[in-house]
Parts: sequence; structure tokens; C-alpha cells
Amino acid sequence: MKNILSAAAVLILAGTLVLPREAAAQYRRSGISFPQPYAQAYDIEVLRDTALERRVLEYAAARSQEQPEVWTLHDCMQYAVAHSPEMRLQQATNDDRRIDRREAAFGFLPTISAGTSGSFNFGRGIDPETNVYTNTTTFSNSYSLSADLDLFNGFSAVNSFRIAKTAVLLGVEEEQIKKDEICLSVIQAYYNVLYYRGMVDLAREQLEESRKTLEQAKTQAELGLKSYADVLQIESDVAAKDFNLTQQENTLEQGILTLKTAMYYPFEEELPLAEVEPSVLFSAFSHEGNADSIAAAARNYLPAFKAEDLKVRSAEFDLKTAKWSLVPYLYAQGGYNTGYVFDRSYAVNDPFWTQMNEKQGQYVGIGISIPIFNGLYKYNQIARKRNALATAEANRDIKYQQVEGEIRRAVQDMRGAAKQFISADKKVNALVLSHEANSRKYEEGLMTVIELQTSSNSLLEARAERLNQGLQYLLKERVVMYYKGITYLDQE
Repeated sequence: MKNILSAAAVLILAGTLVLPREAAAQYRRSGISFPQPYAQAYDIEVLRDTALERRVLEYAAARSQEQPEVWTLHDCMQYAVAHSPEMRLQQATNDDRRIDRREAAFGFLPTISAGTSGSFNFGRGIDPETNVYTNTTTFSNSYSLSADLDLFNGFSAVNSFRIAKTAVLLGVEEEQIKKDEICLSVIQAYYNVLYYRGMVDLAREQLEESRKTLEQAKTQAELGLKSYADVLQIESDVAAKDFNLTQQENTLEQGILTLKTAMYYPFEEELPLAEVEPSVLFSAFSHEGNADSIAAAARNYLPAFKAEDLKVRSAEFDLKTAKWSLVPYLYAQGGYNTGYVFDRSYAVNDPFWTQMNEKQGQYVGIGISIPIFNGLYKYNQIARKRNALATAEANRDIKYQQVEGEIRRAVQDMRGAAKQFISADKKVNALVLSHEANSRKYEEGLMTVIELQTSSNSLLEARAERLNQGLQYLLKERVVMYYKGITYLDQE
């Protein structure tokens, strides 16, 4: 019911701007689940946006969404994309490119202009009827209509439209790249917060253990089983671990600030993050991938690759336009004009419409412009466009190399994190048993306080390393899935 009301609100808000079908399409693109009855009622298709339409619909969609009580990683990414000023800048750029495409499409049509003028003449002037000079006052009124049409302009209009169309497609890919960059920064900040929160839990757990050990040592010291020096040593350890807990809590606060910055979230508001179960955090490693196959397939769908290909295509069209500018330019013209004259010296002036009909004139013509010499400007432009194409191709190859390297590093990092996590997990399990045994030895007087502290610190470091490698694996796994063609927002 809530989704249906949200859909109705969007349709009402968009009613004065777009058709219901367009509003439905905009609502679907906003990322909100569209109610099935309405999805069937409207033939949803992707239509071209205008800035005003999208702003109204995005506002309606945002108003229909309530902030979650606890924030999952997906919630954080969605919020960051929806509130990022960088996305608004990119969308404004894309709107300009759509305007350029529309302008280029109208370049195929003739240019039509109309004009009118009126003037009073006083004193000596030429009588338009007798063509002799007289002293009189006249009022002249003229009307004109003209049209110009390019018959052949070296395919300039065609190439201009292709360039504008390519720019629109490039804008789509750049918007997706920007969205992915924002999501990746949120993912990194989110996992850092999870790590810092885990470290706080480990530090708190270690502090509680040290406090219990201290209470036990005090009791044993009163019974003469432990020396007072051992109690002082444990008290020093408790203070150190309490200091470590404070440090970890401060680091957690800094991490939350970094996450809010990446999300463009208000600093003064709380950001309660969802708890992550250890079984989920340290899940099985199920997304293994071959770097060669991922890199080969990524050229077909990765936005970074597609954007570079579009830049090369645009440079090719620019070069074609420059070359065709050397050919003659053929155009046609046509027009219509008429007028009206009132002379005070005449006893009777012809009526307005009579003069308008009698003074009608038309003209048509065909012209040709042949470029002969303009200081080698056009030849220089061709040379510049050829260099621009070579630059675009070189940048594309550089980007290919960079991204393929990133893909291979991401796969290798994911595999390395998986292996290191498995090793760290085995180490933690072994140290847990060892620390339990050391604790019993200390209680029995078979181990010193320093040895017990060393055992506790080793266990803390191992658990911290396991937490770090598990989160590193989850991060690299998401990056690898992205390179496989699944955007960050579409990942579960």
C-alpha cells in the first residue's frame, strides 16, 4: 500500500511535466520498487530526461523513502549516491550534452526567420509612386519571411549529431563511473568502521579479562599465594589496556566521521550501523575468479573501458568533420516580402491589404561557397584533430593497461586475503587453546604475570589480524564482482 501511495504521489507531482508513462519510467529509474499493477498498466520505457522532470521525480522518490533505523552497507551506498554533489555536477553536465544533441538534431532543418519594420519620413524624400523628390510625410511598413537550407555542407550536420550523441553516451558511462567511485569510497569507509568497531570489542574484552585477573590476583595476594609485585604488574596492564580501549574508541569515532563524509551524511546526526554476524563476516570464499577471463570480458561492459572507446569514437568524428570542411558548401535560400506606404500628400492612399497584395515579392536561390585560401586554418584543424585522435587512442590503451592491472591485483589481493584469513583463523584457534592453558598455569603458579600478558597480547593481535584479513577479503571480493560486471549497488 505504501509503494502504491508513493507511486501515486510521483505521478501527481509529474502530471504537469510528463505523461504517466514517462513518470512511471522516471519512478523505476529512481531505484524504488514499482508496484506490479502499475508496472503492468504502464508500458515502462526509458525516455529522455529533462533537468526539471528528473529533479521533481527524484525529490518525490526521496520523500517517499524513510531513513532506516540501522544502516546496512547498501543503505549507505544508496544514500551517498542520492546526496552526492558530484553526482549533481555530472547530471548537470549530462543535461547540457542532451541539449547539445537536441541542438544538433535540429541542425538538419532549415533556418527560418521573419521580420517587420516601420518608419516615418519627414521633409524631402522620394515618392515611391512617381520616384521623384517631394516634400511630404510618409509612413512605410514592410514584412519579410526568409529561409536557408544547407543542401550539402560536408556532412557537418551528420557528424555533429554523431558527436553529440556520443557525448550523451559518454555522459552515461561517466555518471556510472562517478557512482561506482562514490560507492567504493563508502565501502572502504564502512569496512574500516567495522574493523574499528571490532577492535573496540576486542580491546573491551581484553580489558575485562585483565580486570578479572586483577581481582583474582588481589585475592591470591591476600591469601599469600601471589606477591604484591604481581598485583602491581597486573594493575599496570589494566591501565595500559584501558588506554588502548580509549584509543580504539577514538579511532572508531574518526572512522565514523570518514564514513559520514563519504556519504555526505549530516555530521550532527547519529549513524547507527547494522550489526554484522561473525558467520557473515567470515563467510566461505565463494567468488573465486580467473584474472585473464575477467579482464578479457570486462572490455565489453566496464564503464571505464566503454568511456575510453566513446572518446576515441568522438575524436574520429571530429577528424571526419575537419576533413570534409575542405569541400564546397552548397545551400538554398528563399524568401517573401511585402509592404505598405501611407503618404499624407495623396488625397487617397490604397488600402492596407490592397498594397500588401500588390507589393508581394518572392525569391529563391541556390548558392555555393568554395574554400580557396584561409591561411591554412582548415589544414591546421585537420592536423590538430588527427593529433587529438592519436591522443585519445593512446589514453585508451593506457586506461586498458591500468584497469587490467587493477583487475589482476584485485583478484590476487582477494586470493591473498583469503589465504591470510585462513592462516590467521588457524592461529587464533591455536592461541585460544594456548591462552586458556596459560591462564590455568598462572592460576596454579606455574607462569609469571609477564608471560600471561604476552599470551593475552598475542591472542589479541591474532584476532585483530583475522578480523582485518576477513574484511579485506570482503572488500576485494566486491571489487572483483564489480570487474565481473556487477555494480556495487547491485551486489547483495
